[in-house]
Amino acid sequence: MTINCIIIDDNSSALDLLEDFIRKVPYLNLVARCDGPGSAFPYFEKNVIDLVMLDIRMGELSATEFLKSLKRKPAVIFVTAHNDLALEGFEQDAIDYLLKPVPFHRFLAAVHKAYEHISYRKARAQPKKDDFLFIKTAHKIQKIFYSDILYLEGLKDYTRIHLVDSKKPFITLQSLKYFETRLPQDEFIRIHRSYIISLRKVDTVSRKAVLLGETELPCSEHYRNMLYAVIGEKL
Repeated sequence: MTINCIIIDDNSSALDLLEDFIRKVPYLNLVARCDGPGSAFPYFEKNVIDLVMLDIRMGELSATEFLKSLKRKPAVIFVTAHNDLALEGFEQDAIDYLLKPVPFHRFLAAVHKAYEHISYRKARAQPKKDDFLFIKTAHKIQKIFYSDILYLEGLKDYTRIHLVDSKKPFITLQSLKYFETRLPQDEFIRIHRSYIISLRKVDTVSRKAVLLGETELPCSEHYRNMLYAVIGEKL
């Protein structure tokens, strides 16, 4: 799951730091950085914003007034230099309250909580899903149940779909990116530019690899934080 976020602060250094942190977290997509609430409004009109990180006290409009004016309420993380404003922040149902200067480990903990909150909210809003998909293979269309999938392997312009009880994978002329958007995000996760795995089939996770039964697959640094965040929800 990708989280669309906006950062709002009248301090450019604070924006630079948050932008740098966001780039290190694969599931965060920075839609915009804004120097005040007023300049953020157009992005909320044109995009679905899942998370906003903002200072509580800014000149033109208070964070409280700004959040109350939004039609669709995003998850909120307050980032401020004022440690006496925590109560005001949590009265707005904030996910977390970060005190400047923000260390990366606190930022990461806060966005992991936001990820869990947003995932739960989106899951509740979704209608009942199919538990299968159809793929085009050599000369036929094959039905595959999600529960039968062990992992998917991307190879340039096609994908191998490895099943639990089959030594021979299905091959289809669809990219791994295509399946990343089609498969249910609460059941499958990308761990490498070449692999998407079934979370249900994971036995062991180490720093650089994931074990699915007797199959060991590499887990790249780029996707590791995302995997840890998902696993953390289930601990």
